Amino acid sequence: MPSTRNPARPSPDAWSPSGTPVVAAQGTMLRRTRPGRVQTTYQPTIQTGTLPTSAISSSTVASSSHASPLMSPESFALTTSSSVQPSPDSFRNRDVEIFPPLPPLHLGDPLISHKPSNSSIGAGVLNGGNTTMPPEFTNTGSGGKGLMRRLSNKFATRTRRQSSATPNSRDVSLGPGILRRRSDSTTAAPTEAFALTDSDEEPHDEISEIAFSTDNTSQELSCSSNAPSITGTCSDSDIHDGPVLPLALSKGSMLRKVSKKKKYKRMLFILETNTGKMSWDKGRSSKCIYIDDIKDIRTGSDTRQYRIDFGIPDCEEHLFTIVYVLPDTSRSKHMHLIADDEQTFTQWVTTLASISKHRELHMASLMAFNENAVRRFWNGEMAKQFGNRSRPIEDERIDFSGVERVCRNLHIHMAQKDLWAKFEAAYKTKPNQLNLAEFLVFVREMKRRKDVNAIYHQIASDSRKGITWSDFRNFLRDVQGEDVDSNPGVWEARFNRYAQRFKTKDTPALRPVAHPVTMSEEALATYLVSKDNDHLVREPSDPVLDRPVNEYFISSSHNTYLIGRQVADVSSVEGYIMTLLRGCRSVEIDCWDGSDGQPAVKHGRALTNAISFREVINTVNKYAFVASRFPLWVSLEVHCNATQQEIMAETMKEIFGARLITEPLDPSADKLPSPSELKDRILIKVKGTHPSHQSRNGGEPNGRRRGNSLTSPFSKPVAMDNGNISPQYLNSSPLLGPNQQSRRAIGKRVNTITEGEVHGALSSSTSECETEEENSKRKTSKIVKSLGDLGVYCSGVKFHGFESAECKKTNHILSFMEGTFRKHSKAPGSKKLLTRHNMRYMMRVYPQYSRLTSDNFNPLMYWRKGVQMAALNWQTFDLGMQLNQAMFAGGKDQTGYVLKPESMRTIRILPDGLPDGAYGKSEHQTMTFTIDIISAQRLMRPISLQSHRTLHPYVEMEFFHANDKRDKHDSTSGMPVQPDTPVKVRTCIVKENGFDPEFNYQAIHQVTTKHPELVFVRFSVKLSSDGETISGRNPTLATYTVKLANLKNGYRTLPLWDSNGDQFLFSTLFCHIRVQPATRVYLENSDAVDSSVGKLKHIGNIGKNVFGRSTPINKTSFEKASFDSGYGELVP
Repeated sequence: MPSTRNPARPSPDAWSPSGTPVVAAQGTMLRRTRPGRVQTTYQPTIQTGTLPTSAISSSTVASSSHASPLMSPESFALTTSSSVQPSPDSFRNRDVEIFPPLPPLHLGDPLISHKPSNSSIGAGVLNGGNTTMPPEFTNTGSGGKGLMRRLSNKFATRTRRQSSATPNSRDVSLGPGILRRRSDSTTAAPTEAFALTDSDEEPHDEISEIAFSTDNTSQELSCSSNAPSITGTCSDSDIHDGPVLPLALSKGSMLRKVSKKKKYKRMLFILETNTGKMSWDKGRSSKCIYIDDIKDIRTGSDTRQYRIDFGIPDCEEHLFTIVYVLPDTSRSKHMHLIADDEQTFTQWVTTLASISKHRELHMASLMAFNENAVRRFWNGEMAKQFGNRSRPIEDERIDFSGVERVCRNLHIHMAQKDLWAKFEAAYKTKPNQLNLAEFLVFVREMKRRKDVNAIYHQIASDSRKGITWSDFRNFLRDVQGEDVDSNPGVWEARFNRYAQRFKTKDTPALRPVAHPVTMSEEALATYLVSKDNDHLVREPSDPVLDRPVNEYFISSSHNTYLIGRQVADVSSVEGYIMTLLRGCRSVEIDCWDGSDGQPAVKHGRALTNAISFREVINTVNKYAFVASRFPLWVSLEVHCNATQQEIMAETMKEIFGARLITEPLDPSADKLPSPSELKDRILIKVKGTHPSHQSRNGGEPNGRRRGNSLTSPFSKPVAMDNGNISPQYLNSSPLLGPNQQSRRAIGKRVNTITEGEVHGALSSSTSECETEEENSKRKTSKIVKSLGDLGVYCSGVKFHGFESAECKKTNHILSFMEGTFRKHSKAPGSKKLLTRHNMRYMMRVYPQYSRLTSDNFNPLMYWRKGVQMAALNWQTFDLGMQLNQAMFAGGKDQTGYVLKPESMRTIRILPDGLPDGAYGKSEHQTMTFTIDIISAQRLMRPISLQSHRTLHPYVEMEFFHANDKRDKHDSTSGMPVQPDTPVKVRTCIVKENGFDPEFNYQAIHQVTTKHPELVFVRFSVKLSSDGETISGRNPTLATYTVKLANLKNGYRTLPLWDSNGDQFLFSTLFCHIRVQPATRVYLENSDAVDSSVGKLKHIGNIGKNVFGRSTPINKTSFEKASFDSGYGELVP
């Protein structure tokens, strides 16, 4: 365990008014370059939990309530959205006195700030050149360098598309705008993610007050007074400290940079605290990593694969890997560094984690206009402007250009005239300049929300006195749809907490003590963006999933080891780490013969690197149950010879241990167990061993075929025994009834699902689906018995028709490529067989081999057919992945398992028959709902937007459901219903306002579908180029997709995500949601339409089928292709 002794305390006079991170000398000695105050007494209690003990990022708690082992329970709330966390196992038995962790209850001043000018705070900044760059860190030019180097540097500078919203570079940024974590908290208010838990009973501590954006209990300042009160001075009680920064890092320390080109290159790495980056080549500005771009730091066991890749011996124990993203892209990169000693290693890993954490907290508090944070920011700016010179208080002022600069650095983008109006309303004592008191008035004016004002007057029975508990209770029950009556004490305590926090100091003098507590407009605004007003249904503390596992949709991944394209890209254990941390419950491993006699994981014949199978299994075992305790499926695609297959089986048994399912829980059962029965267990999906190879295994590897396992306890076909299915339907069902036909007859006469040949040299996921004709041309399965026997509940079989013996085994699974599945689902009569098969048995569908860029299909196409595992490329955040993320968010769905609609699980019997007018028709549900898009908050400016352009946002809202017909490849979804509203609508454009644009869009929407549980809404914030035109080419600034069934009624604040799948730190949408109960309708059966459409398309394909042409490669991703719709659009 790390040492918990307190390091040496600084002298009492060592304090800083700004709270900026203080530079510490090597070890515990602190060097004071100017008066500074350092917190060195806090040491968290190390907790052990279910989180892995290496390289744990904050994303691990996105879907889990487990506390981090790095922090005590008091600080756990602060770590849930951190950009980076060091590996705890690397710090065992190390003395960490030299660098105490960041105190969770303290927010410092900006770590990144401009160099103080000689004039006023804002003079010459907006139009200045490089005046904000410290001279010691500016690029010294290309003097003395060769021509090619100079051209290379110039080209790199031109192609990086530096943001024009800031003065020439990111070096003046006050903090991050996004959370560099795909699995970060999905709470609407990002600042809440740092502080609050889901527990209603858990009291909110001081951090909640910081996260709630304001604290007005402090003494108010008079705008006419130049003398600040105690809240405006640098009193000890008002100081919030930043992290302590070792002097050795700011001066630079030698590290060895590991790469394949130059295995060990010793370089000087400098932590630039005033520009927020670590650099290693002062002459080349591109040789740096901004701290805001760091996603994770890997240490300890999580670096074992990198040791193998680069041949780093175990004696180099001070290795750490920085995982970061390139600006404005989703591409992750890795930097591998080796420190010379323990102290340097600890300092770098912990410092980067602390600074990243501090910047997120500080930026969140500033963007929420926390007045204490604003005061500390003011003090820091004044200290930088005047230095240590004594000055009268009245000289501490800021002009309008300074306010503009501060707003730009805080990512506040609004029209200059609107900003000037707020500025003009604040100054009283001196024209065009603000003192501290006036600056706080300006901040309060910026914080005021006009959209909430109308809601406040609707709720309050007397708006002059405020909202009473009775008013608030009625609002929660009638408008928000909250279950207040089940626990009124908790809700009343919440009301009192907000009311007390935002009451003014003169309230007791204005009313009797016995007068009830009331909530102000500011308190209501804070509640509406808090986690207490979360937009999603909360996950139960102990969810129960007690239906057979085949009755659930399962969050699944395809080619999990890839972090980029399918061809000529990188295989990495990072794919498994990030996928599992985001709640995936089915991962895929492609296994090939390794050159060293050990199995390797790679995308075969696709120019990708190989990684160790053993390290993949280690990684999967470590992160398997961090996000969810419900079962994890490991899908194996086996291309190994018999010897290495044996190694695979032994490796999994050794590492997974008791977690691995090696035999049925109940051998006599004729149905699959439930997810709750399989909690904390790992299941293997692998094809079975062919009978002819049970006693002898060997020969050439062939991973494209799956034989029939006769060694499984479920090998004998069993009779149906499902209480939800009436026996009278079982014998008559062509799917569920006994099969008397021969397999040869089925192969010749039944329209089966075929896999087809492997096109080109690429390896795709294994399919068990081959016809008899294909099977006759290929060898039988070569899976060894020890490996095939691990497919206890998920044994892959070849497809010979739904009535074959293999498709009656309880534990079988069918795996199809999307094109093969799509081809079969269009055939007349096959739709019902497919749907009924998936009521009781397992099926997996994976992307087409032609998706070389790792784009995704629409998973909704397969969910509506009952497919349990719609496997996606998680590294691509396109529409398919956005729908998948929405599918498994909120309530029990966060477990990675979603219960199918009842019509997909049971055959319903109507004792009284069908109602009049329903015969010959299909039952649907009509969903009627209203989503009013009221406003957006704090929209980020795109890094590529030109400097002369302003933000003209509007919102596009799009609906996806199981019966829409937008996808070109899908002809089975049914025709659109005429009374339905358009599936895509747009708000008006708000000109020149990215700070708080109000859209005030209102409309009633109607969707008719068979499965109301599968209705999704996608919000896309887009930018108009001129403030007038709405075009399909307009860039998308942010997006959010949600499942309507998990969206709560009332006024809700929705989070926004960028195109790379990272959540914005403070950008949100504010909406009013009302969903009506679904009503039953009967429509004409669309089978005839589906059949004709399928036939028409088959006719069009005759030419290429006759000449043996392969299926053309999709030229566009699903996100682009799926929007070609027959539906109309509504543009207000």
